[in-house]
Amino acid sequence: MIPPAVFAIILFIVIILLIMLDVIDHTVAALIGGIIAIFYLALIWPQWRQLIIDLDPGSIYQGLPPIFNATVFAFFFNKWVDLPTLIIILSMLVITEIARDSGLFQFIAINAIKLSRGDTRKLLAIFCILSFAMTTVLTQITTMLIMGALAFLACDALEINPAPFLISIALVSNVGGITSLIASVPAMLIAGATLYSFAWFIVNMMPLGLLLLGITLFVVIRIFRNDLITPRRARIEDLMELDAWEMVPDRPIFYRTAILLIAIIIGFVLLGSAGLTFLVALGGALAFVVLSGIRPGQLFREIEWSALFFFLGLFFLVGLLEEFYVLEAIGHAIQLLTLGNPFFATTLMVWITGLTSGFVDNIPVTLTFIPVVKILGTGPFPMPVGNLWAALLAGAVLGGCLTPIASAANVLAVTIAEKEERPLPRNRFLFTGVILTIIYLSCSTLYMLLRLVVFPITPPLFP
Repeated sequence: MIPPAVFAIILFIVIILLIMLDVIDHTVAALIGGIIAIFYLALIWPQWRQLIIDLDPGSIYQGLPPIFNATVFAFFFNKWVDLPTLIIILSMLVITEIARDSGLFQFIAINAIKLSRGDTRKLLAIFCILSFAMTTVLTQITTMLIMGALAFLACDALEINPAPFLISIALVSNVGGITSLIASVPAMLIAGATLYSFAWFIVNMMPLGLLLLGITLFVVIRIFRNDLITPRRARIEDLMELDAWEMVPDRPIFYRTAILLIAIIIGFVLLGSAGLTFLVALGGALAFVVLSGIRPGQLFREIEWSALFFFLGLFFLVGLLEEFYVLEAIGHAIQLLTLGNPFFATTLMVWITGLTSGFVDNIPVTLTFIPVVKILGTGPFPMPVGNLWAALLAGAVLGGCLTPIASAANVLAVTIAEKEERPLPRNRFLFTGVILTIIYLSCSTLYMLLRLVVFPITPPLFP
């Protein structure tokens, strides 16, 4: 019989390969993996339960029935699945869907476009800055959907190549993904595991995000300088004639959306430190539904429910790895490898997660390394775990810039271009992504090491 730990590793690798190679739908693959994990645990439950009791006579497992039933499943569901994080993700899906339909972000983007006055370099910089800001208060996916459409609108008006804009927006969206609690799924997962507040992300990760934004602007303008030509004057005049209010279908809903979004951000800042981020997100989503005027049935049909089931399947897969001590073994191996040296451990965390996220979706990477970071904070060589959480976030999110398929923002950029029948040149995307990923991970490493020396990042109150 295959040892449980080996089975868990094989199952995890097979499911990740199915997702990476796009053999079947990624949600279906994750759910298949989760179901197999549950069935496998059910088959070996009696002997596994007895082993736990033998190792730890005071274990909670002693109070459970000797067979795998609904009570046992509920125990593992509660242990493996981060329900507050799922609530935040669902709430943000609702909020961003309504906000997008209100025209709020299209309105902001059109006014930003007009600020460029036809200067393509300035326009690219404005689009990047706007994408970064939008990702901070929304998500990478929503930012890419809105800004991708507007990039084609602006580039068609100016008769210029949209490829540099789409590639740059996707890469900047990844950078923005480290800056706030709701900017990316890895950030939400880490916040759920640590109860870090919205303010923690702004204080500790926003400076790095702003630094990388400036570097990105410099690099992409240099790389795409031959594409950023001066448009014809007639085309510039067409751009200046765009009316931002034409993007707003209903002004009362537009104003309510803006006010609610500001209120939710304030709520995140004030209540996030108390571990109530999920309640703020849920309350905000309910307020959006009630005040938007959109019928709930229509709204819920438009939400990407498959995302929640994808995360659920991954939670079960990673839970199985954790149950059979695979992740604990990885954590102890890193401890022994680094001998408790926080500088080496921090550097290793940035580059391992960064390079892995370049080829594997950053969500399973984050889920896999969350227990590893917890282990690194304890044991014979305890380390400053705050810096390790920040290193995990930076590596997992920024590694998504490496290839065109490494993050949701990159995939959406490619998809939007193909839908418009103007596919992105993969070699240029890959070239730009590789250069910037190396720069991002190098700068992130230096930033984390500097923080270790000068101002260590605060550990979570509830590790």
